[in-house]
Amino acid sequence: MFLSSNLKCFIVLAKEKSLKKASEILFVTSSPISRRIKILEDELGFKLFSRTDHDFTLTKKGLELYEKVMPYYNKMSELEDYFSQRRTNLNIRRGLMIGVENLNPFLFNLLVKTRKKTESVSYCSCHTSNSVESLLSGEIHGIISHREISDSGILSMSFFSEAACYLYSKKISDYNLCEMKNVPVIIPNNGFYEHYVKNAHAKILTVCPTAQVIIVDDIADYLSLIDNGEAVGLISESMVDFYKNKFDFFNSLSYKVDSLFPELKTYIYYLKEREVSLKYALETVDEVKAIA
Repeated sequence: MFLSSNLKCFIVLAKEKSLKKASEILFVTSSPISRRIKILEDELGFKLFSRTDHDFTLTKKGLELYEKVMPYYNKMSELEDYFSQRRTNLNIRRGLMIGVENLNPFLFNLLVKTRKKTESVSYCSCHTSNSVESLLSGEIHGIISHREISDSGILSMSFFSEAACYLYSKKISDYNLCEMKNVPVIIPNNGFYEHYVKNAHAKILTVCPTAQVIIVDDIADYLSLIDNGEAVGLISESMVDFYKNKFDFFNSLSYKVDSLFPELKTYIYYLKEREVSLKYALETVDEVKAIA
């Protein structure tokens, strides 16, 4: 609550001198503790521990920091204990900061504004390059991401899944990729993450090697071509919902889910100590299922 996760890991490890014992006390695996200590050392600019295979011993500067911090740490710990006993379930639900990792704006809108009570959780954008470190350091309490993050100290839940579909004009009776060789397929970067775009492109060419595939930044600029039957778009179902509410002419378009493309899966990643409060806060989401 008041104390950073990095500082807690430092104090507990300094007391126990054992990564295994510190893990048991903090209810996390050794990996996030080691990372948090490394983050703290990088911020301070000096080593905190001398490490052997099983023991962690404070360095001279580490001991100096420990002795100076402990009186304040104890007082802050007492305050945390005092207020944590008086928190209501509503307070547990609030105050969670979830980092949203490069999701398309259509899915973000669906998750945050439609399927979630926004007063329960705060959201912020985060980048794949530093999102895991932000989670481990306690800056954020969860990560919503399309990618699969593998770390021994991080758990995950399936957060949301949606299908990819072809968007085409009603002037085309029923879209079939093999029969429409001269109609280009448009894949928007703003609707899918990079790896999915590459895989979708490859799958289309596998089914129809002569197909024309055009990758664009924003499919909205090409909806008139699709409406005229001059192109077909590959979009997600959340994009369909978004554009239906934005463009009147969208009702003249049809869409068809294609099993050729895998579902776009979204996960939420979190640390063990946040599991109870996170699941409680996300209880209104339709598809929260543990996969950890």
